[in-house]
Amino acid sequence: KISLEVPEKKGGAKMEKEKDHKRRKKKRLILSVILAGLLMFLLMGFNETLLVRHYHLQTDLIDEPLTFVLLADLHSNFYGQEQEELIQAIESLRPDGIFLAGDIADDKIPHEGMICLMEGLGYQKQPGRDEGLPAAFYVTGNHEAVLGREHVIEKLNCSDIVLDERYKIYDKFSVLGISDRIIDKTQQRRDLLALFERLDNFKIAVVHRPTEFDREQTISGYDIDLVLCGHVHGGLIRIPFFGALLAPDEGFFPKYSKGLYKENGSVMIVSGGAGNTFLPLRLNNFPEIVSISIEN
Repeated sequence: KISLEVPEKKGGAKMEKEKDHKRRKKKRLILSVILAGLLMFLLMGFNETLLVRHYHLQTDLIDEPLTFVLLADLHSNFYGQEQEELIQAIESLRPDGIFLAGDIADDKIPHEGMICLMEGLGYQKQPGRDEGLPAAFYVTGNHEAVLGREHVIEKLNCSDIVLDERYKIYDKFSVLGISDRIIDKTQQRRDLLALFERLDNFKIAVVHRPTEFDREQTISGYDIDLVLCGHVHGGLIRIPFFGALLAPDEGFFPKYSKGLYKENGSVMIVSGGAGNTFLPLRLNNFPEIVSISIEN
């Protein structure tokens, strides 16, 4: 009989076995890398470490450098005992002004986080209050609106820093506050901005929602140098190399989530927020305070 089978080459079975072993080893390595990457993403994604995010701006409207701190959406969350971590982070930046852009209080959880912050920074009205503190400006957000603005001011015990629908003028800069309670009062916003833009120094508007930046030409349509906002919590879920997936009241893929934006000569900085609400979700989105350095 004639066999049609090709004789197996010497050592062929051994070579095939080695190749199979290498393929399995490669698959295990790829799987290990994927699992390690997923674990790292989850650890970073759900990490609640408070970060300081820095921005640097230049303008010819100031003669000396200024440093500001922006804090938004704390929602009375705590960082350390009696907010010591948050207070130390703010004070270490040695700011000329502290901007509280809404939702520092929360309408569902107790006020202690907000009160400890204001007491620790020294802004509560009390004997021995340090009058050399940096200027502070509190603009109320939607959670303070639900809670009751007057109730929040009473708990703050420092109504002089609440800047809703008014502005203050200083030698180096001026600040206008627009609260969340007039979000649908277009004419009132326009009147405030029209008055404010006539000032000739560095002008800062503090507004809780970044959607106000280009809404019906509000803010970006006026001569305002810097707009400071919060509200969107950085988009809750952030996808690497893509950006925000979801934001409160704005749905999927919000136009503004966190970072620096420019429109018609105005600059807007949106804080990613420092806390959570009833939905404790901050995936790949660290809580933050914002440091803004402005130089000539």
